[in-house]
Amino acid sequence: MKKWILVIGIVVLLIGVTLYGYENFEKPGITMNKFTHSNGEYISGNMSVTTNNYIISIKNPSSYSGLVPAKDVKYINNTTALGKYELPADYTFGNIKEYKNVTPGAYAFIDVSSRNPDSSITYGPAGSLVYIGYAGDFSAFLIVIGIIVIIPGIVLRKDFKIKNIL
Repeated sequence: MKKWILVIGIVVLLIGVTLYGYENFEKPGITMNKFTHSNGEYISGNMSVTTNNYIISIKNPSSYSGLVPAKDVKYINNTTALGKYELPADYTFGNIKEYKNVTPGAYAFIDVSSRNPDSSITYGPAGSLVYIGYAGDFSAFLIVIGIIVIIPGIVLRKDFKIKNIL
C-alpha cells in the first residue's frame, strides 16, 4: 500500500507538469509586440475582432497608451487625443490592461511616447484564453499535491532508512 502512495504522487505530479507545458506552449490567439513609429507615436498592427467575446490583453503598457478603433488612429497625435478616442480598459492591474467584449471591428494599440514600447499584446476568443488560464492554475495545484503525496510515499516505504539520507 505504501508503494502506491509514491506511485500516485508521481502520476499526479506528471499530470501537473504536462498541463503546465500545455498552458505555456498553447497559443490561444495572436500575440504581437512590434510597433510602427509615426508622428511621435508607436502603433501596433490592426487587431481584427470578429465576435463580441474577444479579449485583448496588453502586458507592460505605458501610462500614455491605449486601445483605439483603427479608423480613429489618424486622429491621434498626442495624449489628449488619445484620451478622447481610447476605449476604457475593463481590467487594469499592475502591468496588464485587459479589454473584454469589444464590439467586432479593427483596433490598434497606440503608445504616445519617445521610446519603442515594451508592450506585448495577446488577443483571441475569450473561451480559449480563459481555459488556458484555468489549465495553468490547475497544473500548479496538481504539481503541489503531487509533491506533497510523494514525500510520505518515500518516507513510508519499507526500505527507507533515515541513515540513507544522511
